[in-house]
Amino acid sequence: MTARITNRKRPVTAKEAAKRLGISERTVRNIAATPRSQWLQEKAEEREEIRRYHDEGGHSWPATGEHFGLAEDTVRKRAYQARKERAAERHEAELRATIGEPLF
Repeated sequence: MTARITNRKRPVTAKEAAKRLGISERTVRNIAATPRSQWLQEKAEEREEIRRYHDEGGHSWPATGEHFGLAEDTVRKRAYQARKERAAERHEAELRATIGEPLF
């Protein structure tokens, strides 16, 4: 079971919480952590949102970086990664359409 705290700063550090609760700092971090699969999904959605904002919205790279609160290079890299992911998904869909579902 994990606690879900998103988009807000925690009121205390893991070290402070561990001291208050009498448990290890690592235990506090495990309790408060977002599950990896969920974190990966959130990051994929963020990359796609950045790509959409720049490519489909027609915004410049500096404006995109400012909108997301990230450096220009960061939004460029994330948009590039989102484009690669979309291309891979299209390629996989085309293969399924021509070859069919794999046997195993």
